[in-house]
Amino acid sequence: MKTNKFSKRIYFFVGTTTELIKLAPIIKELENRDINFKIITSGQTTVNFSELGFFIKRKSADISLGEKTDKSSVSVFFMWFLRTFIKIPFLGKEFKGPNKENSYFIVHGDAVSSLLGAILARYYKLKLVHIESGLRSFSLLEPFPEELCRMIISRLADVHFCPNEWSVNNLAGISGDKINTFQNTQIESNNAALNKIRTSNNLLKLPRKKYFVMIVHRQEHVIFGKEESMKLIKFITKQTDTKLQCIFITHLTTSNFIRSSKQKLSPKQMKKIRFESRLTYLDFVNLISNAQYIVTDGGTNQEEAYYLGLPCLILRNRSERIEGLGENALLSKNNKPLIKKFMTHYNDYKRGRVSINKRPSSIIVDYLTTN
Repeated sequence: MKTNKFSKRIYFFVGTTTELIKLAPIIKELENRDINFKIITSGQTTVNFSELGFFIKRKSADISLGEKTDKSSVSVFFMWFLRTFIKIPFLGKEFKGPNKENSYFIVHGDAVSSLLGAILARYYKLKLVHIESGLRSFSLLEPFPEELCRMIISRLADVHFCPNEWSVNNLAGISGDKINTFQNTQIESNNAALNKIRTSNNLLKLPRKKYFVMIVHRQEHVIFGKEESMKLIKFITKQTDTKLQCIFITHLTTSNFIRSSKQKLSPKQMKKIRFESRLTYLDFVNLISNAQYIVTDGGTNQEEAYYLGLPCLILRNRSERIEGLGENALLSKNNKPLIKKFMTHYNDYKRGRVSINKRPSSIIVDYLTTN
């Protein structure tokens, strides 16, 4: 690292592109203040730095622990976890100097990768910082294993940055500094993407007719409960207004799930759907910002819809987030009458875009540089 006035070591431990998107505002703030840091990628998935090239200067990781294969299965995931866990004791050269007094080791959210990072920080006695802390569904089964990961990370963390007062209160009885950032850092990445889209010419071509976006990718839906999930997808496509097209974002696990399901979408249902592989961040923000509504089982999508004021149908029984609930977002609990009502009256859920008074990244970096 270059020598500068700020003497503490800062590390980001990143496992997915989604984590990088949410950490990008903090990285940007550090770059603007000329504060050095290192990024470690865990290998849980490929982290696409190029997707954030419009926002941050960093183009690659400083340390990579290798990558999991493209195959998506429980056994492959377990083997990646085991291989990465075994590597922790061999990183001693990097962490010989840093300790709790002169370091910040930053993990984000609830991924298994973040749990590995928390264990690494504890192993080397580094000061552990948890971004997006305090979220809870109060059920270990949904989201699984993310709820469990959050609970463990909270017990290990020294500093908790929480996106609202509700998440701060969820950490009652847990040690460490708790700082309310008043929104998630995601809102800054979202705003930066919207600004870039206005001047971008090389974006995914949007449908000519009105559309909604559907995302079903959580493992409790596409691995463990795939037949029930397929029934729900068939119901949704059946209810789709003929004037609307469904843009179905297919992650790798989603594609495998659709191919392996015993139930198949009918030709009539298929005509209503345009399948799209996982999109770059700019293309995705452009797509959902022009959609009529979004149907998703993803917590991050719930947040994104909230910031945009976009009607959002959440295909889950529980959510670890409160953003948008009772406003633009409906927690479906797989209740078909509720789903049908939402799809018929989605305009009732439209809201204005959310604005912020102070950037969460500024609050975070202010703390890091003064404590």
